[in-house]
Amino acid sequence: MELRIVPGAVPTRAEKHASTGKSIAPLAPGFSPERFTDVAKTEKWFRRNCNDVMKRECSAAEKADVLSWLMTLKP
Repeated sequence: MELRIVPGAVPTRAEKHASTGKSIAPLAPGFSPERFTDVAKTEKWFRRNCNDVMKRECSAAEKADVLSWLMTLKP
């Protein structure tokens, strides 16, 4: 799975949406404990981002790889 890296984006700090300016909590669960706790929101996030990056849905293994990596990021 190829991850698209946004210059300056860090999954351990809050960011702002590029076009709306809306605040986005850190992606890494260690920095935002509520992240990925809601199954429906998590599936929506993966569906949107996998389609944006790879033009298809992610496999279960790809989702597990992303979550495993994010869980290694600790405060």
